[in-house]
Parts: sequence; structure tokens; C-alpha cells
Amino acid sequence: MLHAFLSFVEEDLNLVNLFRGQAKSQNSDLEFADYSIKEPFNSSNADYIARGITTQIRLASLTVCLYGPTTYTSKWVDWELRKSIDLGKPIMGVCLYGDGRVQYYPAALEGKPRVGWNIQNIVRTMRNLCR
Repeated sequence: MLHAFLSFVEEDLNLVNLFRGQAKSQNSDLEFADYSIKEPFNSSNADYIARGITTQIRLASLTVCLYGPTTYTSKWVDWELRKSIDLGKPIMGVCLYGDGRVQYYPAALEGKPRVGWNIQNIVRTMRNLCR
């Protein structure tokens, strides 16, 4: 079973929730376990938040960055991706929009697999990264 930590910005939450549901319903041969933080930590303490996210990334097999038009500007997404790499976790990107509005992706995804929103391609890429 693959365990994915999902990295994304809050303004894309509706699409992220749609992705979660679609990934679970379309893949009977693969259980998609989501270890992302579904509710923000109730703290403004960056160290506390970082420790909580690090714990979730450690539990995951890989990190999937679900990115939209503004994701590349998020310091937390950048931190999550770089922390994943530091912990030896593979990372990949999934573009949430197929209409051309996404011009940039997070810098940490440079040279990493980036795919469109196609569950079969996403699952194939996840499996290849976790071999």
C-alpha cells in the first residue's frame, strides 16, 4: 500500500478533496492512504507546525504536491517538499488545472515527475517512485 502525504495550498482545498475522493474510488487495486494535514494546526508556532508535518511526512511513502496557480508562492509547500527530500521520500507533482492557468510550479519539483490530473498516470508514477 502506498501512503501519500499531500502538499497543497488552502485555496485549492476543494479540488484537493475531489482528488482524494476520486483517487480512492477509482483504484480498487491500490489503497490510497492520505497522511496530509486535513485541518490546520491550532498554533502560530512554526516549530510546532513543522514537527507535526514532519511526523506525517515520515509516515508517508512519498509526497504528492497538488498544485494550482499560486502554489509556487507558498513557503509551507516549499518547506514540505524540501523536508520530504531531506527525509529521503520521493516527491511528484500533480497539476490540478488543465486549462492553462497554471504557469509555474513549486521550485522543489524541478526535475521531479509532474503529471496532469489523470488517476491512472498518477498511480503509475507513484508506484514507479516507490519501487
